[in-house]
Amino acid sequence: MLQDYIKIFMIDYISNLLNFFYKFSDKLEKNNIVKKINKSKISIDFSSKSKQGEVSSNFYLITKKLILDDNYKFKKILSEELKNLDYIDNHEISVSGFINIFFKKKYLAEHLQYLIEQDKNYGKSNFGNNQKLNIEFVSANPTGPITVAHLRGAVLGDVLASVFQQIGYSVTREYYVNDSGSQIQILTNSLFKRYSQLLGYKVELKENEYPGNYLIELAKKILNKYEDYWIKADQIKREDYFREYAISELIKYIQDDLILLNIKFDKFTYESEIVKKNIIEELFLILNNKKLLYEGILEKPKGEDIEEWESRKQLLFKSTEIFDDRDRAFKKANGEWTYFANDAAYHLEKFKRKYDKLINIWGSDHIGYIQRMRSIMMAVTNKNDYLDIITCQIVRLFKNNQILKMSKREGNFITLKSLFESVGKDPLRYFMISTRSETAMDFNMNKVLEKNNENPVFYCQYAYARASSVINKSKDLNINIKNFNQHINIYDYLCEDEINIILKLLSYPYILNQTAKFKEPHRLTNYLEDLSSSFHSFWNKGKDNESLRLIDPSNIKKTQSKLIWLNAFRIVFKNLFNIIGIESHEKM
Repeated sequence: MLQDYIKIFMIDYISNLLNFFYKFSDKLEKNNIVKKINKSKISIDFSSKSKQGEVSSNFYLITKKLILDDNYKFKKILSEELKNLDYIDNHEISVSGFINIFFKKKYLAEHLQYLIEQDKNYGKSNFGNNQKLNIEFVSANPTGPITVAHLRGAVLGDVLASVFQQIGYSVTREYYVNDSGSQIQILTNSLFKRYSQLLGYKVELKENEYPGNYLIELAKKILNKYEDYWIKADQIKREDYFREYAISELIKYIQDDLILLNIKFDKFTYESEIVKKNIIEELFLILNNKKLLYEGILEKPKGEDIEEWESRKQLLFKSTEIFDDRDRAFKKANGEWTYFANDAAYHLEKFKRKYDKLINIWGSDHIGYIQRMRSIMMAVTNKNDYLDIITCQIVRLFKNNQILKMSKREGNFITLKSLFESVGKDPLRYFMISTRSETAMDFNMNKVLEKNNENPVFYCQYAYARASSVINKSKDLNINIKNFNQHINIYDYLCEDEINIILKLLSYPYILNQTAKFKEPHRLTNYLEDLSSSFHSFWNKGKDNESLRLIDPSNIKKTQSKLIWLNAFRIVFKNLFNIIGIESHEKM
């Protein structure tokens, strides 16, 4: 973890401190004072409070357990060695065993200066080394407009893509269009029935067909262009047209809806294209050569596989030899490939496009498919971490304290577009990533529009607006807030609350890295809310205490010191807002 951290920051004093611990470990081992120390376990983390230093390390905690010589005064000797480091002002070893490090203030000032110089590039790195990363998300069946069911995964995928781009990955945002299969046939039939109804034919939709008004609108377009031509047309030709037209138009609907949230895809891949390329035969050969296919009869499963289960012999994939808890049907007894096999072929096709890593974002209803797909990709790539799959739990909508129930089949659903028109882009993007994706979410359409401290979107944007108001107000003083006056020690003019805020600002690249590492965008909103809370708290203290106010026209040095960190605050917030995809308002 720390090597990743250093790669991002490239800060001498952090790197030097780690090297100090490594060399100290080597000396202890050479003199047979300790057992072998696992250096990868040595960590250095930012402290959230200035009283605990700028960083803390677990070096003492993990090393003291390995001491072989009971007479060796480890704590005392370590402390003396730390005192000799010229970049450390002070240190303390806490009761819990962590070493709290206080750097000399000039080092923190240098880092703050670096933040301001980097501006919109602060936090960016080449950690990913331009590796090709494919993130596939949304991938809703083109059977209707995008609904709330896919909203969470849409924002999660887009924000994750932005995070990985920040740290040096070449990212492709991809949408997989399932344009084959039973649901598309049902869609085709539903659209033709709507077309027939417009011509006066008395045909009823079946229970499993799509009743939404959007198909009536599509049927009207067909009628305006072709009149009654398709009623007597060849059935195969007619079905081909209605299927292709429905898919084409609904994909446009989906793209138009997603663009409302500034979500754009780099590539749309169609299942029919994968089938035409016959990639599944390539996959069959790969698995067969590795002796991972056999004929057999599976036990009747519980849950999601019931539709593809057969009591007859099928071609099975030995997924239990890799990650799965049972083998999976790969080819049906009638010779048809299973849905799983076709999906696996799509993943092979992505691998053939030379991606270094794949990330899929699925709904929680696909949890049962995770291990079989990871097993397939392990078999294909020989890498157990080539494919990561993130799942999103459902979002429940509340309005006026009532749950809004939805069903696409019944024509009773809330589209992304209608929700956008009700609450706007910022609340949707922010809240969809504000909690762990694997936990269910309640989205209150009333509360997300409130302008108070209980609404985190408002709370964070208001912190930025407050900071901006001070910067704008100070322009008449003609103070340089981009470069330090080397004759001023800014920390002489700052209180503990301000230094704590600076420490949090300096941890931003680390937060960005950890967000990518664990693929958890809620770390960004947690960080924003923590910073906002610290800022608002400090701001409120200034109402009663003049010495804490950010502008003091009678003391330019003090004002400059405060405006410098305030400028850094705005930089970090604006960078984060851009990644999350929300607006940074100068006034509110």
